[in-house]
Amino acid sequence: MKRFLKILFISYFLFFPSVSFCEIVDRIVAIVNDDIITLKDLEKYIKVEKKGKYLSIIEYFRNIQFKEKIEFFIDDLLIRQQAKKLKIEVTDRDVELIIEGIKKQHLITEAQLREQLKKENISYEDFFNGIKINQLRSRVIGNAISSEILVTEDMLKHYYNTHLDEFREDEYKLKHIFISNQRKDANKIALNLYNLLKEGKPFEDLAREYSDDPTSSHGGDLGYVKKEDLLPELIEALNLIMPGTYTHVIKTNFGFHILKLMEVKKGDVIPYEEVKTKIHEKIIQTESEKRYKEYIQKLRRSSYIEVKI
Repeated sequence: MKRFLKILFISYFLFFPSVSFCEIVDRIVAIVNDDIITLKDLEKYIKVEKKGKYLSIIEYFRNIQFKEKIEFFIDDLLIRQQAKKLKIEVTDRDVELIIEGIKKQHLITEAQLREQLKKENISYEDFFNGIKINQLRSRVIGNAISSEILVTEDMLKHYYNTHLDEFREDEYKLKHIFISNQRKDANKIALNLYNLLKEGKPFEDLAREYSDDPTSSHGGDLGYVKKEDLLPELIEALNLIMPGTYTHVIKTNFGFHILKLMEVKKGDVIPYEEVKTKIHEKIIQTESEKRYKEYIQKLRRSSYIEVKI
Protein backbone atom coordinates (compact mmCIF):
# COMPACT_ATOMS: atom_id res chain seq x y z
CA MET A 1 0.00 0.00 0.00
CA LYS A 2 1.72 3.07 -1.20
CA ARG A 3 -0.58 5.64 0.36
CA PHE A 4 -2.24 6.68 3.53
CA LEU A 5 -4.32 7.64 1.30
CA LYS A 6 -1.71 6.59 -1.35
CA ILE A 7 -1.36 6.00 2.22
CA LEU A 8 -4.60 6.56 -0.08
CA PHE A 9 -5.37 9.25 2.01
CA ILE A 10 -2.65 11.54 3.43
CA SER A 11 -1.04 12.50 0.17
CA TYR A 12 -4.47 12.79 -1.49
CA PHE A 13 -6.52 14.49 1.26
CA LEU A 14 -3.92 16.58 3.07
CA PHE A 15 -3.78 20.12 1.78
CA PHE A 16 -1.60 21.49 4.56
CA PRO A 17 1.10 18.97 5.48
CA SER A 18 2.72 19.90 8.76
CA VAL A 19 6.44 19.78 8.11
CA SER A 20 9.46 21.13 9.92
CA PHE A 21 11.35 23.65 7.82
CA CYS A 22 14.15 26.01 8.63
CA GLU A 23 12.81 29.26 10.02
CA ILE A 24 12.44 31.89 7.32
CA VAL A 25 11.36 35.49 7.02
CA ASP A 26 7.76 35.72 5.83
CA ARG A 27 6.88 37.72 2.74
CA ILE A 28 4.25 37.88 0.00
CA VAL A 29 5.03 35.53 -2.87
CA ALA A 30 1.79 35.84 -4.86
CA ILE A 31 -1.49 37.72 -5.09
CA VAL A 32 -4.65 35.97 -6.28
CA ASN A 33 -7.63 38.33 -6.58
CA ASP A 34 -8.19 39.64 -3.03
CA ASP A 35 -5.99 37.03 -1.34
CA ILE A 36 -2.27 36.94 -0.79
CA ILE A 37 0.02 33.91 -0.58
CA THR A 38 2.90 34.24 1.83
CA LEU A 39 6.10 32.30 2.21
CA LYS A 40 4.66 30.79 5.40
CA ASP A 41 1.67 29.52 3.42
CA LEU A 42 4.02 27.73 1.07
CA GLU A 43 6.04 26.44 3.99
CA LYS A 44 2.95 24.46 5.02
CA TYR A 45 2.01 23.47 1.49
CA ILE A 46 5.25 22.20 0.06
CA LYS A 47 7.03 19.16 1.40
CA VAL A 48 10.31 18.17 -0.15
CA GLU A 49 12.32 15.11 0.68
CA LYS A 50 15.95 14.61 -0.19
CA LYS A 51 17.89 11.64 1.14
CA GLY A 52 15.32 11.28 3.90
CA LYS A 53 15.62 14.88 5.03
CA TYR A 54 13.32 17.81 4.48
CA LEU A 55 14.68 20.89 2.77
CA SER A 56 13.98 24.47 3.74
CA ILE A 57 11.65 26.50 1.55
CA ILE A 58 14.61 28.67 0.56
CA GLU A 59 16.44 25.65 -0.80
CA TYR A 60 13.30 24.73 -2.65
CA PHE A 61 13.40 28.00 -4.57
CA ARG A 62 16.32 26.48 -6.44
CA ASN A 63 14.32 23.39 -7.34
CA ILE A 64 12.96 23.29 -10.89
CA GLN A 65 9.62 21.98 -9.56
CA PHE A 66 8.89 25.10 -7.55
CA LYS A 67 7.01 26.84 -10.32
CA GLU A 68 4.72 23.84 -10.70
CA LYS A 69 4.07 23.63 -6.95
CA ILE A 70 3.08 27.26 -6.55
CA GLU A 71 0.76 26.89 -9.53
CA PHE A 72 -1.01 24.03 -7.74
CA PHE A 73 -1.35 26.25 -4.69
CA ILE A 74 -2.91 29.01 -6.76
CA ASP A 75 -5.33 26.55 -8.37
CA ASP A 76 -6.54 25.42 -4.95
CA LEU A 77 -6.91 28.99 -3.77
CA LEU A 78 -9.04 29.80 -6.81
CA ILE A 79 -11.26 26.83 -6.02
CA ARG A 80 -11.70 27.99 -2.42
CA GLN A 81 -12.58 31.47 -3.61
CA GLN A 82 -15.23 29.96 -5.88
CA ALA A 83 -16.63 27.94 -2.96
CA LYS A 84 -17.11 31.16 -1.04
CA LYS A 85 -18.86 32.80 -3.97
CA LEU A 86 -21.13 29.79 -4.50
CA LYS A 87 -21.76 29.40 -0.74
CA ILE A 88 -20.60 25.79 -0.81
CA GLU A 89 -19.68 24.34 2.59
CA VAL A 90 -18.39 21.09 4.07
CA THR A 91 -19.49 20.36 7.65
CA ASP A 92 -17.39 18.78 10.38
CA ARG A 93 -19.82 15.86 10.35
CA ASP A 94 -19.11 15.31 6.65
CA VAL A 95 -15.40 15.03 7.46
CA GLU A 96 -16.01 12.72 10.44
CA LEU A 97 -17.90 10.28 8.21
CA ILE A 98 -15.03 10.26 5.70
CA ILE A 99 -12.52 9.54 8.46
CA GLU A 100 -14.69 6.67 9.70
CA GLY A 101 -14.61 5.25 6.18
CA ILE A 102 -10.83 5.60 6.05
CA LYS A 103 -10.41 3.68 9.31
CA LYS A 104 -12.72 0.94 8.12
CA GLN A 105 -10.95 0.62 4.77
CA HIS A 106 -7.52 0.41 6.36
CA LEU A 107 -8.65 -1.88 9.22
CA ILE A 108 -7.35 0.54 11.85
CA THR A 109 -8.62 2.15 15.03
CA GLU A 110 -8.75 5.83 15.94
CA ALA A 111 -5.62 5.36 18.04
CA GLN A 112 -3.75 3.73 15.16
CA LEU A 113 -4.78 6.53 12.82
CA ARG A 114 -3.47 9.18 15.21
CA GLU A 115 -0.31 7.14 15.72
CA GLN A 116 0.35 7.08 11.98
CA LEU A 117 -0.33 10.80 11.63
CA LYS A 118 2.14 11.49 14.41
CA LYS A 119 4.75 9.38 12.66
CA GLU A 120 4.15 11.33 9.44
CA ASN A 121 4.60 14.59 11.41
CA ILE A 122 1.01 15.63 10.65
CA SER A 123 -1.32 17.05 13.27
CA TYR A 124 -4.85 15.68 13.48
CA GLU A 125 -6.16 19.20 12.95
CA ASP A 126 -4.23 19.58 9.69
CA PHE A 127 -5.40 16.14 8.58
CA PHE A 128 -9.02 17.02 9.39
CA ASN A 129 -8.81 20.38 7.61
CA GLY A 130 -7.07 18.79 4.65
CA ILE A 131 -9.99 16.42 4.13
CA LYS A 132 -12.43 19.30 4.46
CA ILE A 133 -10.61 21.36 1.83
CA ASN A 134 -10.41 18.41 -0.54
CA GLN A 135 -14.14 17.82 -0.23
CA LEU A 136 -14.77 21.52 -0.75
CA ARG A 137 -12.71 21.34 -3.92
CA SER A 138 -14.68 18.32 -5.15
CA ARG A 139 -18.02 20.03 -4.54
CA VAL A 140 -17.01 23.20 -6.33
CA ILE A 141 -15.77 21.24 -9.31
CA GLY A 142 -18.91 19.13 -9.26
CA ASN A 143 -21.11 22.20 -9.16
CA ALA A 144 -19.26 24.03 -11.89
CA ILE A 145 -18.41 21.15 -14.22
CA SER A 146 -20.66 18.16 -13.63
CA SER A 147 -23.85 20.08 -14.25
CA GLU A 148 -22.67 20.61 -17.81
CA ILE A 149 -22.09 16.89 -18.51
CA LEU A 150 -24.84 14.96 -20.25
CA VAL A 151 -25.08 11.28 -19.26
CA THR A 152 -27.70 9.28 -21.15
CA GLU A 153 -29.51 6.13 -20.09
CA ASP A 154 -27.73 4.21 -22.84
CA MET A 155 -24.34 5.30 -21.46
CA LEU A 156 -25.30 4.12 -17.97
CA LYS A 157 -26.53 0.72 -19.15
CA HIS A 158 -23.48 0.20 -21.35
CA TYR A 159 -21.15 0.83 -18.41
CA TYR A 160 -23.17 -1.52 -16.20
CA ASN A 161 -23.21 -4.37 -18.73
CA THR A 162 -19.48 -4.11 -19.39
CA HIS A 163 -18.49 -3.90 -15.69
CA LEU A 164 -20.71 -6.52 -14.01
CA ASP A 165 -17.96 -7.80 -11.68
CA GLU A 166 -17.67 -4.33 -10.25
CA PHE A 167 -21.21 -4.65 -8.92
CA ARG A 168 -21.00 -8.01 -7.17
CA GLU A 169 -21.53 -7.92 -3.41
CA ASP A 170 -18.74 -10.33 -2.50
CA GLU A 171 -17.76 -10.64 1.16
CA TYR A 172 -14.71 -12.16 2.81
CA LYS A 173 -14.75 -13.82 6.21
CA LEU A 174 -11.34 -12.94 7.60
CA LYS A 175 -8.97 -13.30 10.51
CA HIS A 176 -6.25 -10.71 10.93
CA ILE A 177 -2.79 -10.41 12.44
CA PHE A 178 -1.49 -6.83 12.52
CA ILE A 179 1.93 -5.64 13.64
CA SER A 180 2.15 -1.88 14.04
CA ASN A 181 5.15 -0.20 12.45
CA GLN A 182 5.58 1.67 15.72
CA ARG A 183 7.04 -1.52 17.15
CA LYS A 184 10.75 -2.06 16.87
CA ASP A 185 11.61 -4.55 14.11
CA ALA A 186 7.96 -4.80 13.10
CA ASN A 187 8.88 -6.35 9.76
CA LYS A 188 10.99 -9.05 11.39
CA ILE A 189 8.21 -9.82 13.86
CA ALA A 190 5.67 -10.19 11.05
CA LEU A 191 7.99 -12.42 9.01
CA ASN A 192 8.68 -14.54 12.08
CA LEU A 193 4.92 -14.98 12.62
CA TYR A 194 4.53 -15.95 8.97
CA ASN A 195 7.21 -18.62 9.41
CA LEU A 196 5.49 -19.88 12.56
CA LEU A 197 2.27 -20.20 10.58
CA LYS A 198 4.11 -22.25 7.96
CA GLU A 199 5.37 -24.49 10.77
CA GLY A 200 1.79 -25.18 11.76
CA LYS A 201 1.23 -22.78 14.64
CA PRO A 202 -2.49 -21.88 14.97
CA PHE A 203 -3.31 -18.52 13.41
CA GLU A 204 -5.68 -17.68 16.27
CA ASP A 205 -3.04 -18.30 18.94
CA LEU A 206 -0.50 -16.08 17.20
CA ALA A 207 -3.10 -13.35 16.76
CA ARG A 208 -3.96 -13.43 20.46
CA GLU A 209 -0.34 -13.25 21.52
CA TYR A 210 1.19 -10.87 19.01
CA SER A 211 -1.39 -8.89 17.03
CA ASP A 212 -1.83 -5.18 17.67
CA ASP A 213 -5.33 -5.26 16.20
CA PRO A 214 -8.29 -4.85 18.61
CA THR A 215 -9.56 -8.24 17.38
CA SER A 216 -6.54 -10.01 18.90
CA SER A 217 -8.51 -11.13 21.95
CA HIS A 218 -10.86 -12.95 19.56
CA GLY A 219 -8.10 -14.66 17.64
CA GLY A 220 -8.04 -11.91 15.03
CA ASP A 221 -11.60 -12.59 13.87
CA LEU A 222 -12.83 -9.74 11.68
CA GLY A 223 -16.04 -11.46 10.65
CA TYR A 224 -17.40 -10.70 7.20
CA VAL A 225 -15.87 -7.74 5.38
CA LYS A 226 -17.24 -6.41 2.11
CA LYS A 227 -14.81 -6.51 -0.78
CA GLU A 228 -15.48 -2.83 -1.49
CA ASP A 229 -14.31 -1.93 2.01
CA LEU A 230 -10.83 -3.41 1.50
CA LEU A 231 -7.85 -1.71 -0.09
CA PRO A 232 -6.77 -2.99 -3.51
CA GLU A 233 -3.53 -4.40 -2.06
CA LEU A 234 -5.44 -6.53 0.44
CA ILE A 235 -7.86 -7.73 -2.22
CA GLU A 236 -4.95 -8.59 -4.50
CA ALA A 237 -3.37 -10.73 -1.78
CA LEU A 238 -6.66 -12.45 -0.97
CA ASN A 239 -7.22 -13.27 -4.63
CA LEU A 240 -4.06 -15.42 -4.52
CA ILE A 241 -5.29 -17.79 -1.80
CA MET A 242 -8.06 -20.26 -1.11
CA PRO A 243 -10.37 -20.39 1.92
CA GLY A 244 -8.59 -21.92 4.91
CA THR A 245 -5.21 -20.43 3.96
CA TYR A 246 -3.45 -17.19 4.77
CA THR A 247 -1.73 -14.43 2.82
CA HIS A 248 1.92 -13.51 2.74
CA VAL A 249 2.96 -10.52 4.86
CA ILE A 250 1.29 -7.41 3.45
CA LYS A 251 3.09 -4.14 4.13
CA THR A 252 1.10 -0.94 4.60
CA ASN A 253 2.03 2.45 5.98
CA PHE A 254 0.47 1.37 9.26
CA GLY A 255 2.48 -1.79 9.63
CA PHE A 256 2.31 -5.40 8.51
CA HIS A 257 -0.75 -7.57 7.97
CA ILE A 258 -1.40 -11.28 7.57
CA LEU A 259 -4.95 -12.22 6.61
CA LYS A 260 -6.50 -15.66 6.89
CA LEU A 261 -9.33 -16.26 4.45
CA MET A 262 -12.05 -18.32 6.08
CA GLU A 263 -14.78 -18.02 3.47
CA VAL A 264 -15.75 -16.12 0.35
CA LYS A 265 -19.41 -15.28 0.14
CA LYS A 266 -20.14 -14.70 -3.52
CA GLY A 267 -22.77 -12.07 -3.92
CA ASP A 268 -25.24 -11.59 -6.70
CA VAL A 269 -24.82 -8.83 -9.20
CA ILE A 270 -26.53 -5.75 -7.80
CA PRO A 271 -29.55 -4.82 -9.94
CA TYR A 272 -28.99 -1.99 -12.37
CA GLU A 273 -31.50 0.33 -10.74
CA GLU A 274 -29.68 0.11 -7.41
CA VAL A 275 -26.32 1.16 -8.83
CA LYS A 276 -27.55 3.51 -11.51
CA THR A 277 -26.75 6.58 -9.40
CA LYS A 278 -23.29 5.25 -8.55
CA ILE A 279 -22.54 4.63 -12.23
CA HIS A 280 -23.76 8.11 -13.07
CA GLU A 281 -21.42 9.58 -10.46
CA LYS A 282 -18.47 7.59 -11.79
CA ILE A 283 -19.03 8.71 -15.36
CA ILE A 284 -19.40 12.28 -14.15
CA GLN A 285 -16.17 12.01 -12.19
CA THR A 286 -14.24 10.62 -15.15
CA GLU A 287 -15.50 13.30 -17.49
CA SER A 288 -15.00 16.00 -14.87
CA GLU A 289 -11.33 15.15 -14.57
CA LYS A 290 -10.97 15.77 -18.28
CA ARG A 291 -12.61 19.15 -17.98
CA TYR A 292 -10.88 20.22 -14.78
CA LYS A 293 -7.89 21.82 -16.49
CA GLU A 294 -10.15 23.76 -18.78
CA TYR A 295 -12.17 25.02 -15.82
CA ILE A 296 -9.05 26.12 -13.93
CA GLN A 297 -7.82 27.98 -16.98
CA LYS A 298 -11.16 29.75 -17.19
CA LEU A 299 -10.83 30.85 -13.55
CA ARG A 300 -7.30 32.01 -14.15
CA ARG A 301 -8.31 34.09 -17.17
CA SER A 302 -10.96 35.87 -15.11
CA SER A 303 -8.72 36.42 -12.07
CA TYR A 304 -5.93 38.76 -11.10
CA ILE A 305 -2.83 36.65 -10.43
CA GLU A 306 0.60 38.05 -9.71
CA VAL A 307 3.52 35.80 -8.73
CA LYS A 308 6.26 37.81 -7.05
CA ILE A 309 9.14 35.34 -7.11
